Amino acid sequence: MRILSGVIVSSFAVLTLCACTIYDKIFDNPIDFKANEDIGIDAPTLVFYPKSQTLIQTDSILVGSFIVFKEDSTEPFSGLHLKIEFPNDLIELDTILPGQFITDTSQSTPLFTYTYDDGNSVDIYAYFLGTTKLDIDGTGHLADLVFSPLATGSDSINYDMSECTFIDHQDQEINIEGIRGAEIIIE
Repeated sequence: MRILSGVIVSSFAVLTLCACTIYDKIFDNPIDFKANEDIGIDAPTLVFYPKSQTLIQTDSILVGSFIVFKEDSTEPFSGLHLKIEFPNDLIELDTILPGQFITDTSQSTPLFTYTYDDGNSVDIYAYFLGTTKLDIDGTGHLADLVFSPLATGSDSINYDMSECTFIDHQDQEINIEGIRGAEIIIE
């Protein structure tokens, strides 16, 4: 009986250890400068969040635009121009709103405007108009873009790096080192 108990316990232990699957968790948050660094994208970085969405045709698509700095190398900025490209055969632009970071968490109203001519890109312009400071610095939410699906399929929303600029209150340009797009899947 004692041998049988030992065999059962040993068998259970072997089955338990061999039957376990250990998963590697992938922490790839585009708003985290460390996650961007891990894939070779230096800060400051322009990113979209979420980085991937799977939706159905009746859903609205909300994509946030963010700037990500390293904690030890933030540069204050007061103005920006973003050129965002998207597949206009898959999705159409519905609404653009200023992000909480550029509105100083709703404490001030930025100069926020955009140009869109029903093509596959939109230009967003914003200038921070704070009452007590000239610039803002840090990682933050710049704008929200809301799209409506037109068809099923998948494609990406991207920044046109050659057109995106950030400036400080003295009109000095701030270099953007990297970008990350967002994938949209419509089923």
